[in-house]
Amino acid sequence: MRKPKSKPRGGRSKFNWWRRFRTHKTLPAKAPLLDRIRNGDFEYSEMFKQAEWELDWMEDECNEFKKNYKGWEDPETDTRYMDIVKRYRKRYNKLYEDAMKQEEARLLLLRDSLAKYYYTEPEVIAHIMETFEGGTEALYNFCRGNVAKVEKILYS
Repeated sequence: MRKPKSKPRGGRSKFNWWRRFRTHKTLPAKAPLLDRIRNGDFEYSEMFKQAEWELDWMEDECNEFKKNYKGWEDPETDTRYMDIVKRYRKRYNKLYEDAMKQEEARLLLLRDSLAKYYYTEPEVIAHIMETFEGGTEALYNFCRGNVAKVEKILYS
């Protein structure tokens, strides 16, 4: 996902006012695991990028404010400047917090889904996930042939 040129103007909700973009549409839990993996249900959250974009937009708006500032003091000490920074920082913090929660939930769901699919304990999958370097679909394929080997190592 590329950074948009302008900020989208989504609907306001008192529950999710900090989100400007739509969230990822996940497949139902009854869908096959490989389809859910290919749909991106377990991938890195886009909210991390969106949080970084908020900081970029804050910098742009602050620079615009400084350029158009007509006062005798330092523009960064003006309350309007501080309000701009505060607004964007609040949105950044909320987005980042949500992204961290979502990331943890996705990793736990992936671990549990793989454990259920391969009829093993979640600790075995967690051990594989800690040492594996690759994408989610590659992890799925790696587990196919290596779960028994890891179980033997862990439980012997």
